[in-house]
Amino acid sequence: MQAVRFVAVGELLVDVVAEGSGHDARIHVCPAGSAFNAAVSAAAAGAEATVIGTVGDDPAGRMILAELTGRGVRAEVAFSAGPTGTFLVADREIRVDAGVSHAVVLPDRIEADAVLVSGYLRTETIEAALSRAHAPWVALDAACLPELPSGGNVLVTNEDAARRLTGKGPEESATELGERYRLACVTRAALGAVAVLDGRLETAAADPVDGDPPGAGDAFAAGLLVELARGAELGRALAEGCRWGALAAASRAG
Repeated sequence: MQAVRFVAVGELLVDVVAEGSGHDARIHVCPAGSAFNAAVSAAAAGAEATVIGTVGDDPAGRMILAELTGRGVRAEVAFSAGPTGTFLVADREIRVDAGVSHAVVLPDRIEADAVLVSGYLRTETIEAALSRAHAPWVALDAACLPELPSGGNVLVTNEDAARRLTGKGPEESATELGERYRLACVTRAALGAVAVLDGRLETAAADPVDGDPPGAGDAFAAGLLVELARGAELGRALAEGCRWGALAAASRAG
């Protein structure tokens, strides 16, 4: 069977996670960003994964590219003048220096079996990526968007973002958003996920995780889309999404 072709369009960042203080602190540095997290999970799930993003011509950018290559991900990555972006979590407080990560250079056409576009990008970039994507599953991660741009047939959002967009709880949000998208999925961290596909509601449980670690939602979306592209029913695809999200969370905890 031919491998599923998966493309992630979004940020490529360096994650710095710090806990504690003084000389007793624990600091973890790793390549990440929405596109990186999703693509490496898709590749681990057996997909032919590609990243479209931008890094600076600096050690951080070269580290990200080397890690993508090492994990079997094809990199359609541009170099831009300026620093590679950084995502910092210090004692659970998030700070982001986007650097050049939002200056994404898109191809004229994005062909795949599943495409995932990050909602953290500039609005014009999101709209262009969605319009240039040619795939059965074209997904938008709602991220912190105040309103949803046009394009795509899949929406993936966490519970907080869904409530911000609709003012409703997870199942009600999925149902409402499912009137606009063929598939609308609301993730609930340790509580799993709920989704509506072609008007049918499904839920899935998740393995226990500590909070909602960075990258878990990206891994969930990748697992969900790869499984759907293989022809799986929604229930199985949701379960696979939850499994990959939990694996990503566990790797961050480690």
